[in-house]
Amino acid sequence: MRRSQPGTSADNDSRIRQLYDSRPYLEAYAEHTDQRVAADPHEAVGGSWEEIGRLQFDYLVANGLQRDHALLDIGCGTLRGGRHFIRFLAPRRYTGIDLSEKAIQWGLELVRAEGLGERQPRLILNTSKDLRFAPFAGERFDFLLAQSVFTHLMPEHIEECFAHIGVVMHGRSVFFFTFREGVEFKRAGFKDFDYPFAFFENLAARRGFAIIRRDDYRHPRKQVMVEIKKG
Repeated sequence: MRRSQPGTSADNDSRIRQLYDSRPYLEAYAEHTDQRVAADPHEAVGGSWEEIGRLQFDYLVANGLQRDHALLDIGCGTLRGGRHFIRFLAPRRYTGIDLSEKAIQWGLELVRAEGLGERQPRLILNTSKDLRFAPFAGERFDFLLAQSVFTHLMPEHIEECFAHIGVVMHGRSVFFFTFREGVEFKRAGFKDFDYPFAFFENLAARRGFAIIRRDDYRHPRKQVMVEIKKG
């Protein structure tokens, strides 16, 4: 199922730059991800397919994820981690959502290829391209995960997530997310962002969340794991 990735060229960089310059950021990011999935579904979500897929699964299990828990995988991509969660969780307990239509399509192909259809995962295309969680009105998840998602979002998108994530959490829910840490906010290239931890602390305080910066997540590219609970 893995596809070959074409070589990078100046013309390709120019087209990507034009895409981000001419479209709202999340629309451009979704289109760019579609292109990356078409080239290589593993590299489209950052590579290290087996290592990071297993890392996030093992981490949530070590932090209390059980088979009957409901998990919302925000920015599930091509199921680098999702395939492990789907195999572990009881049927209908895994939900993944992503901006990229190609990623969702490839994820559905992967579910069939790995014989996971009986687990009945939900893979949802985020057609509204926001973080208001409208498709899940009335639902509550035990665990929520955003692996390598805030690393590609602007401050206003993360603020939107913090403003609305509580509607899909109950009193014991845990939201884990990773970020790239920097001394100040910085955009690197087309789609990578660094944040100081204080940015998330301030958002959590405004929205009444308890927040912990975890130091036990061994991400190969030094992404930091954060834990959020309702205060």
